[in-house]
Amino acid sequence: MNTTSRNYWSLYVEFLEVFKDLNYKGFSIPYLCHFRSLNHENKYIWDHLSSEEFIKSLSHEVRDQKTLQQIFNTYKQSHINRKTSKLFNKASHTNGKVVLYDAYNLIRFPKEIITKHFSPTSTIFLQDYKLNEKPKVIKGIPVEGIPSHYLEEYSANVSSNIQILKDKADKIISTYTGHPMFNNETFKKYFYMQIEGIVNRIEEANRYFRKNPVSCIIFSSTHYYQCRTIAMVAAELGIPTICMQHGIIGDERGYMPKIADVDAVYSNFEINWFKQLDISDQALEVIGHPRFDTIHQDPSVSKNELEKQLALKENKKTILIIVRGKIQIEKWEKLIKILDKTGDYNIVIKDYPYLTHQLTAISPNLYPSKHFQLYDLIHHSDLVVSYISTVGLEAMIAKKPVFVLSTPFPTYTGYFDSLGELVQSDPLIISKMINNYFIDEKFKELVEEKREAFLSQAYPAAKPSGDRLVDLVNRLAKSIRDSH
Repeated sequence: MNTTSRNYWSLYVEFLEVFKDLNYKGFSIPYLCHFRSLNHENKYIWDHLSSEEFIKSLSHEVRDQKTLQQIFNTYKQSHINRKTSKLFNKASHTNGKVVLYDAYNLIRFPKEIITKHFSPTSTIFLQDYKLNEKPKVIKGIPVEGIPSHYLEEYSANVSSNIQILKDKADKIISTYTGHPMFNNETFKKYFYMQIEGIVNRIEEANRYFRKNPVSCIIFSSTHYYQCRTIAMVAAELGIPTICMQHGIIGDERGYMPKIADVDAVYSNFEINWFKQLDISDQALEVIGHPRFDTIHQDPSVSKNELEKQLALKENKKTILIIVRGKIQIEKWEKLIKILDKTGDYNIVIKDYPYLTHQLTAISPNLYPSKHFQLYDLIHHSDLVVSYISTVGLEAMIAKKPVFVLSTPFPTYTGYFDSLGELVQSDPLIISKMINNYFIDEKFKELVEEKREAFLSQAYPAAKPSGDRLVDLVNRLAKSIRDSH
């Protein structure tokens, strides 16, 4: 465990311990919070996490990631084992529905997967509130034909309870002086917003499960307070939960702690990573992701049409570059300028979350990806360059050569390390490899060999992910029925 990781998880444990007595209906509020967002405006923390001195400002210290996971395992088990709940006794699972609960547009089940595997008679899309106009896609789930239920319809007036918790938190915070987290001016604002949301979500989930039999819940993440609260209420009521892996485990902070009964992961890489946290085999299942099932389908647009709409130049290789905002922008600028000198490439820039990136202004050989879907862009590209992103995996599944422009960070899991020299932090080296790929058959063969070797571990071929997910759902639902 390096210094940054130790400091981050130590701060998390300190937060849990300091506020553990903030309880509502038996649930300790800090365990349900989305920890990282409480500090996202705290510049001091992010600037000093890598410092050896940071730990001196804390009263708690953890020396490995296992410690945090064990704390959450114990917390969840206490709710599973609870004999007398402040909620109703047990949820009814007879003829229960499968509930899809998305968080921040991360579940991303394609329409054909929903149509094939999630019947409107057995599936519910659970949403926070009802929109004025019902779009075809809400939070990443195509919802045509699937009935929606809304948590806001199960709300209760708990404003006085929320105020009591805020007052109690105020008293706790007042006992600290100079704390890097608790005394930051933005912490209280975000913490109190989450307290309010968590209390409301406990009430809503409790009422919802009381009136609606549920056999299983599928989450896109259990990190955000909304889904974590629902998952913990479900745990107390005996409703099984599945958390989809929404992207590669590149940063450990995005996947710890594990909360759901089963995490549906991509491959043995994730199995081995979670096992380092002492997660049991029964709590993990290699599923892949249903959206990846569509990678090998025919593109929705022809190559000629895509080239025409993007105004790409004829007879040039197309390189798709995957960026995210201004992250490592100087390196991308350097790489693009080197590649542009030859004039041999159409360089398409795909940004998240925007359609047009500032890099496209560098040269007339650079093009925004516009409205085109990611998989269409991948299919019609000759080569893909990405940051440490799930897109790198998706492009390799689509049988495209991939190079990763990597800026290592302290909490990086080493996901792409097995690609060897295809992962570089120096744009000059990346540019040389790209040029070499198009002229040297032996190097092209080496890139292909590395792609195949990587996928054999990162996303092994098996039956479609949608089929595997349904098998898991049915198995969990059956185990619940058999126990009643």
